[in-house]
Amino acid sequence: MFAYTRRGIVRYIASPWRRQWDEIIIHHTFRPTVKDFERRPNGAYWMKAMDRVHRLKGWGGIGYHFVVMPDGLIYVGRDLNTGGAHTVGHNMTGIGVCILGNFDEEDVPPNAYVSLKYLVSFLIIRFEENMWMKEKAVYFHRQFARKSCPGWRLKLDEVRAAIARTLPDARERYQALLEGEKQ
Repeated sequence: MFAYTRRGIVRYIASPWRRQWDEIIIHHTFRPTVKDFERRPNGAYWMKAMDRVHRLKGWGGIGYHFVVMPDGLIYVGRDLNTGGAHTVGHNMTGIGVCILGNFDEEDVPPNAYVSLKYLVSFLIIRFEENMWMKEKAVYFHRQFARKSCPGWRLKLDEVRAAIARTLPDARERYQALLEGEKQ
């Protein structure tokens, strides 16, 4: 399990992947909560705990491709060549992005929200030939399951609008980082 800053995640996403993706599905952990993370601010610890729980469910490891921690660090759960185990009927077409926390009861921490916006924007940029409607390629888990996930405090239209506002800057950062890698 690797942790990345928003800047570092671009190198990972820009890698040559065999698989193409059509959508991004946002989740929350429900448990652990942001308060749990504040008591033990160690993303690697929570990723190992999540991995253990998901393996007990028979999922072969963490079901999400990415997990955003409350402090803004982004962890890779499954690589982008592997289907997820996060949304029935969409695991082979949708990238699973999870934010650690219970957003029925808690607000998304600012660092996590910024990382989420940039992560999703970078994914849209990387896979945009398939994600033809850009920010409308973003869904909440609750659209596909009888759950509140990623929490009732998050509104899909607001998240899509925030991603749309982030895309121009994300595109510049993405390109600049890739250009810097080539030099």
